[in-house]
Formats: sequence, C-alpha cells, structure tokens
Amino acid sequence: MSILSPRINVMLDSVRSASKQLMRDFNELQISSIKSADFVNKTYSKSKQTIYNCLHDYRQDYDFIFEDDTDQKIKNEGYAWFIMPIEGRENFSSCMVYFAVSVCLIHKNKVVAAVIDAPALRETFWAEEKKGAFLEDFRSRCIKMRMKSRGEGLVDVSGNLLNKLLPGNSNVRSIGSTVLGFAYLAAGRYGGIVYSEVNQYKTLLGRLFLQESTGRLMEDNGLIIAGNIKLT
Repeated sequence: MSILSPRINVMLDSVRSASKQLMRDFNELQISSIKSADFVNKTYSKSKQTIYNCLHDYRQDYDFIFEDDTDQKIKNEGYAWFIMPIEGRENFSSCMVYFAVSVCLIHKNKVVAAVIDAPALRETFWAEEKKGAFLEDFRSRCIKMRMKSRGEGLVDVSGNLLNKLLPGNSNVRSIGSTVLGFAYLAAGRYGGIVYSEVNQYKTLLGRLFLQESTGRLMEDNGLIIAGNIKLT
C-alpha cells in the first residue's frame, strides 16, 4: 500500500474534483446532440479553474503552467504546477473514454510528483520521485506498478506516426492520450510507446512514471521512445 504524501493527496483531490464535473459534461455529450466546440471549451475552463483553486489554496507561492499555455516557462528554480484539464481532448469531444485529468509538480526542470485521473475508466495513477508509481483501480485497490519486459505487446504511437513506424505490425495503435500511454506502459499494459511533438512537461511526467516503475525513456531525433521498441 502506498503511503500518500501531503502533496500527492492534494493533487489527487484536485484532479478528482475536476473529474466529477468532467464526467457530468461527458455524460451530457453522450446522451444529447451537443457537440459544439464552445461546450467542450467551457468544460475545459471549468476543469482548469477547479484544479487551480485546489492547488492555489495548498501553496500560494508555487507558479502555474497550463497545457494550453505552450510558450509559458517556469520563472525561477522554485516549484510550479503543470495542469492538464482534459488530456486527450479529442477523445473527450468524441465521447471516447481515453481522456484524463492530470497535474504534475515541477522543480528544477524535473517532475517530482504527478497524478493522472482517468474518470471514465475509473482509474487513477500517481508517481512521486524515489517513492514509486502506483495505480488505484475501480475497486479502490492500490497497486505498485512495474514495467514488464516482454518481447511482444501493444505499442502506442502518436496519431501522425501510425502509418509511418513499425510497418506490418498489427500491435501498433494510437490511444490518443499521451499521459495515459505513459501510465499504461508503467503498468505493464503496453510493450512500448513512440510519440512525437510532445510537450516538454508531459515528457518529464512520462520520465518520472517510467523511472519509478523500473523503466526508462529515451529521446531520439524528436521522438519519445520507451519500452521494447525496435524502429525500422
């Protein structure tokens, strides 16, 4: 059983509070004819504000970086939150369950703690530097994650790489959520991942999850590669 630190606890509270609102809107999308970008944008903004309020109440001296502020940089060597109100936004808009609410804590250009909540899947993942990576499933079981070394297995790739990498391999697919891909690899569900054009802070989040689950992440020629991957 994981012993949760205060910062992991507040991060879990923040994403789960946002997830409750998110699921109400997700269910509305499924049962109604609402498909407008305005509806999804409002949902995104509500999620963003909920997470911000929770984390700001916890530590008012930490900086904030948001997924949609791609040019924003950490101002100093202090701490900063990186917030992803809906990661896998296209999946959410299309009523597909592979989306997440995620937040990570950055210090000196490293992610030292991260939480990923997948509300439609009823799963939560978290990792903390030197403390491990964990999964809480829909039965509220807490499982310490370990990457599995396997010769075969599903390989998740960025959508723009789907027809370019590993030709002829039927195990290649694109889930549409980078942070869930990192978590699934850490949990041993994937054999590997190959991503391109990944936000630097998402990459740092992935590095933490894999580091804490006995794996590693490589960056090569603009690609993020992890797991048992042989590019041709």
